[in-house]
This record gives sequence, C-alpha cells and structure tokens, in this order.
Amino acid sequence: MTSRDVVLVVADVTDPTADRVCAVLAARAARFFRFDTADIPQRLRLRAELGTTSWHGELVSAEDRVDLDEVGAVYVRRPRAFEPPTHLSAIEQWHSAIECRYALGGILASLEGVRWCNMPARSADAAYKPKQLRDFRACGLATPPTVITNDAQTVRGFADQVGSVICKPVAVGVVRTGGGTHAVYTRRVTAADLDHLAGVDYSAHLFQAYIDALFSVRLTVVGEEFFAVRIDAGSERARIDWRSDYAALQYRVIDTPPDIRAGVAAYLKMAGLAFGAFDFGVTAEGWWAYECNAEGQIGWLEAETGIPISEAIADFLVGGPES
Repeated sequence: MTSRDVVLVVADVTDPTADRVCAVLAARAARFFRFDTADIPQRLRLRAELGTTSWHGELVSAEDRVDLDEVGAVYVRRPRAFEPPTHLSAIEQWHSAIECRYALGGILASLEGVRWCNMPARSADAAYKPKQLRDFRACGLATPPTVITNDAQTVRGFADQVGSVICKPVAVGVVRTGGGTHAVYTRRVTAADLDHLAGVDYSAHLFQAYIDALFSVRLTVVGEEFFAVRIDAGSERARIDWRSDYAALQYRVIDTPPDIRAGVAAYLKMAGLAFGAFDFGVTAEGWWAYECNAEGQIGWLEAETGIPISEAIADFLVGGPES
C-alpha cells in the first residue's frame, strides 16, 4: 500500500511564506512537491486516470515527480494564474486556462484522506466579507455595526445612527491603474465626505462604525494552534489601518482570551478552514472582530516576534508536531 506522506505545495515560486514553510519541511526531511499553477500546462505534466473510487496518476515537472496516491496534504499559498501558450489567441488562452483549472482542481479536491491548508473553494467562500461578518456573529464574536450600500442617503443615515464611520473595501484591497498598483486602506469618513458622496452609487461600499481601539491584534490560527500578536500604532494613520504605516508599529505576543478562542475555533470549523489570519480591535469592552484572511501573511510577524507559525503549518501538513 502506498504511503501518503508527500505534501503538495501549490504556490507562487517567489512567495516568501511558502519558502519558509518549505524550508521547515526540508529541515525535517519531509517529502514535498512544490509547483505553481502558472506552470500548467506548459511546464508541468498532469496524468490522471479514474479508478474504481478515486483518481490515480502523477504530476511531473522538469526536476521532480509525485504520484497522486502519495499525497497526504496540500498547502495552497497564492499560486499564479494558469499560463497557456502565448501563441494561442486570447479566447483559446482563456479556454485552456479554464480547462486546466477545473481539471487540476477537481482531481486534487477528489483525493481522499488529504489535509488541506486551505482548500481553495473554502478560501473563496470565506472571502465573501458580508457572509464572514454574519458568521462571526453566529459564532459569538462581536463585530462593528456595518452597512453595505451604494446609496448616499443610507450612508448618511448610518452615520447619524452610529457616529464616527470608516469605509473599507468589500473585497479588493488594491486598485490597478495605468500608474501601477495602489493599496486601498481603511479610512475615516469625514463630515465633508458625507456632504459630497459622489461616486458612492458607482459600486457597493462597506461602511462600519469606527472602533476607537486601544490596540489591534493579528491572531493567526493553524489547526488548533493560536498565535496572537498585539499591534500598537504610533501614528494616526496606523491607528485607522495599521497596514498603512508599518514603521510606526510595535508588536508583542499576547494570550488569546478563552471566549475569543472558542468563537474563532467555531468560525474556522464552520468555514472549513485550517488556517486563518484574523484582525481584531481591542477596547475596554472587549475584542471586535474585523475580518479573517484565509491566505494572510505571516513572515513579518515571525521576524518581529519569533512566533513559529511556519513550524505550525509544517506540523499540520505532516500530521503532527516534530517528534
């Protein structure tokens, strides 16, 4: 009987987080096969045949190969889009990429007894922020009063009701323009903004009551391991959105309150996720859940605090802590 001891690492070849996890796996002499979906169909061969109850076959690159029957875990870390041959027309490239996506995705999703971190379909479902916020509340986590709308009067009425308001993206945290890529940070909605809400009707927008937090927390969870880091902001920009001013931040590892652990664990079970990076604001009243990123960054937190998130991911993928 074939041993299922190979970890598939599906990641951008330049991704530093995947690099760190692979380095831990290599140090433990764990078997892993790393590839990027951008390698398909030109640089990675897929061979699969449907047996009585499951798919059998292999993935083959120029450097390595893996039998599908050997795969025991799959780590998905922001792989790039499939890259069909460039000599194909635009519509042919689109068709090729779609076929590859559903072929590979369907085969991997059909593998039995495999640990996922995270299954792409689960990560995609978790990215729907309105559902995520609803699910947080169902799991006992407090969330700020929120409205999603494309109507200016609704925004003004919400501000009258809750007071100070912030606006953040529903999904896309970057904007691509002719001048490059620009991050979209959470921002306060001023009185002047409320007087001139031109453009609100162009799309759906997410508005929340502003939480005047004492500090923020990035809580990273891998399986049953919790890593909470307190983030203190040293500038006004960072108080609104700490991602906007990393130089002004200070970090400290803290404990996770039992009620937050219970709520987060319940949410991860509900969402079918093994990994989640949660953002909280903490006030005198308690912890306020903002969002969960199923593909959140970890490298800078490990560098700043020494918390072993990469090791925890490796532990999960190989089925337990290093013996």
